[in-house]
Amino acid sequence: MVSYVILNIKSDSILPGSPTIPEQIAANKRPYYEALELADDAWAQRQEVDVTALEAMLDSYLAKQLVNAAEAARGED
Repeated sequence: MVSYVILNIKSDSILPGSPTIPEQIAANKRPYYEALELADDAWAQRQEVDVTALEAMLDSYLAKQLVNAAEAARGED
């Protein structure tokens, strides 16, 4: 969720579309927790920061949010 806040701050606005990334995480927390566990495991096993799974999850959620915003703008919702 911190990534989402930073993205909004960097874009100097709140990103359009819904469900938002935080709403998607809240609706199904399992992928978020699994991605966090993978990052923790990478650190515990190799002392390596690996947030690949988190990045993929956030990419997917952001794409969904923005596609929904574009569809709503075109009146397709």
